[in-house]
Amino acid sequence: QWFESPRQGELPLLSPCSCQPSSSKALGSDPPTSCCFTYTAKKIPRNYIADFYETNSRCSQPGVVFTTKKGREICANPAEKWVQEYMDHFELN
Repeated sequence: QWFESPRQGELPLLSPCSCQPSSSKALGSDPPTSCCFTYTAKKIPRNYIADFYETNSRCSQPGVVFTTKKGREICANPAEKWVQEYMDHFELN
């Protein structure tokens, strides 16, 4: 596998394509849809996260996309406990 060397204070990512949301433009006037095809293997430190959104129900599998404070988007499995806890935290704040 390919590994990126993180800069000081950055979250290491497994590879550029392992957990990035994939966008595809739908036909007609629908906005682009982001889908997750793989999930991050590691828990993201909560203080790195600025926001999140859930992927569209038309995607082949459910996903939660966390946006970091540096603007990166990372796919996570909504069935994992830490993902649910983060979603609850950000919905309440």
